Amino acid sequence: MKATSNLSFLFIAICLLAITSCNKQQTYVPKTTLADSLLYAATSVQDLDRAVFLSDSLLATGDISIFRNSYLKGSIYTRTGKLRDAETILKHALAIKPQNAYDSLFYFQCLKAMIEYNTKKGDYEGVLRVALPAYEGLYDLVSNPEYAAEAYDILAEILQQVGASQITQGLTTEAEQYFEKCYDCIQKVRALDKSWKHDYYATVFLYNIASSYSFQKYFSTAEKWLNYTEPIIKEMANKENVPSLVTDMSWCTYYLDRATVYIGLGKQKEAEKAYEAYKRTQYAKTDLAQIHEGEYLMKTKRYAQAADAYAVTYRYLSESGSEHTLDNVGFLTRKFRANYKAGRNDSALNVAVYTFEYLDSAIAFEKKNQAIELATIYHTQQKDAEIADQKAKLLQTRVLALLVALVLAVFFFTIYAVIRRRQRISLEEKNQQLMIANARAEESLRMKTKFIQQISHEIRTPLNILSGYAQVITSPDMEIDNETRNDANQQILENTDRITGLVNKMLELSDASSRTVIELSDQVPAVQIANQAVHSSGIEDAAHLDFQLQDTDGAGQTVLTTNQQAAVRVLSLLLDNAMKFTAPAEAYGHHSDADKKRATLTISKHDNNVQFIVEDTGIGVPAAEAEHIFDEFVQLDEYYNGTGIGLTVARSLSRRLGGDVVLDTTYTAGARFVLTLPCSL
Repeated sequence: MKATSNLSFLFIAICLLAITSCNKQQTYVPKTTLADSLLYAATSVQDLDRAVFLSDSLLATGDISIFRNSYLKGSIYTRTGKLRDAETILKHALAIKPQNAYDSLFYFQCLKAMIEYNTKKGDYEGVLRVALPAYEGLYDLVSNPEYAAEAYDILAEILQQVGASQITQGLTTEAEQYFEKCYDCIQKVRALDKSWKHDYYATVFLYNIASSYSFQKYFSTAEKWLNYTEPIIKEMANKENVPSLVTDMSWCTYYLDRATVYIGLGKQKEAEKAYEAYKRTQYAKTDLAQIHEGEYLMKTKRYAQAADAYAVTYRYLSESGSEHTLDNVGFLTRKFRANYKAGRNDSALNVAVYTFEYLDSAIAFEKKNQAIELATIYHTQQKDAEIADQKAKLLQTRVLALLVALVLAVFFFTIYAVIRRRQRISLEEKNQQLMIANARAEESLRMKTKFIQQISHEIRTPLNILSGYAQVITSPDMEIDNETRNDANQQILENTDRITGLVNKMLELSDASSRTVIELSDQVPAVQIANQAVHSSGIEDAAHLDFQLQDTDGAGQTVLTTNQQAAVRVLSLLLDNAMKFTAPAEAYGHHSDADKKRATLTISKHDNNVQFIVEDTGIGVPAAEAEHIFDEFVQLDEYYNGTGIGLTVARSLSRRLGGDVVLDTTYTAGARFVLTLPCSL
């Protein structure tokens, strides 16, 4: 998400500036201990391993609290890609109740770090689930003058993250309300503390709000929020003791974001003027700034310049300190796409090879994390068993003592026998529950491993094709005719789109379990949804398939109140499914007319619903698997390409639209999927 990218773009500078800031106009002095100063010094020089060791040592000696320790370690682990470690530490801290205002400050810092963790992994529902029940506790802390400014800063950032998460789920009205609350906190903290540090924080929050709207293509609203930042930057620049790096970085981000917004609004001249102003800043020469500049240049179709900007990608990834993770593959795919679009086939080939190697490292890193997670689960279960055994022994001792005192009382012997029997039953039930939990953990690990293997295969195949064709095209001794070259270019483009589509599917999967209701505000005829889905899937152009679109009794003219984009996506996934499983698993295309399979999309109306029936003469689905195929990562035939998430996403979207997708088991000539959407809710 662009808002998250901008937050990363400025995060390091914020930490450094917050540590070294000092202003004579400050109206109060926040509480700072010697331990805080030591930790600030360690993090400011980016010696993160030493900072973690120092924090643990200070916790052991009682010089800092568990909240201070958890906030520092959780933030460092999130930044360096150790997300599971960060989640464990932060969850543990948030389960403890702070005892004083100082601990409360870092309790809410941990809450903020937990929100950043959920944002980084794309769990926007998790952001709302963590933030909404807890953030209002900060309003109690702002009444304490000793911590008011820090509390307002934390509150502003949490409100900004909540609004950004709501925008991703289509809750624009609610998001605007939280953004306005964020702006109110910004104004209050700037009135309370006149130092330039809080001016700088204000610009960061406003940039992120503008980027959230820009990413969702609400460019006019994004421009409104950008307009708030300019007077703050000017006011900050006129204050004393402001490092030149601060104002330069602020203007750098401001001009690049404004150029992006102008492109979205179609204001080409204004965008170019803002871009030129960005280029005049010193911070524009840094690696991370150039990577973001490459994103802007790709939007303006200046592919050669974008490829030049992405030249620093390798250096940025090696110097950022993060592990090889699947999240960073996006940097490499953007670099590859820029070089390919610029016609730099050799460079594109090198990037493809590097991406392949980087992906192997990322997969190995994910497997290592899974092994650590499994070991942690086992260790926890072992500790629980030891505690249970100790409790059982203690109970036995107490019972024996009671029996010695009442040895002649038969009545109490009877009670003891009953108690022991109940304990045995309870223990058996707990053992059974533990076995079930272990089985679920093993199944979860198996599904994760299978998914990583599928993703690896799905990315390796197009990368190998790209590598082969690129070597043929760029070989100085190879002479090929135009037809062959055009075919190679077409294969390269198709496989590039295939990688992009896979990344998009992975993003869709993160949203598949969402329970948020999609906004239903589009008035669209059913036949328009069908035509767009047919065009999007490309099923009409499939060489192996005879496709027909049928409208039963004019049902296609029925106007639906729905979300057009989501409805088209569901139907497109069903058509993709029909296209894939009507072709041989080992090859696609080059079929004679006699071998052609048949696929039909029929629009019909039933009561107050419209049904889109996708029927094919492919390999079909056994009736016993009618529900299983909608589970994540399920593939009944491993010889067909795919990730096993298309039908999962299709059903999730359809149900959030108020409808459903089911398999018609009465049809035996292939497969028949029925998408039902209500005319209105």
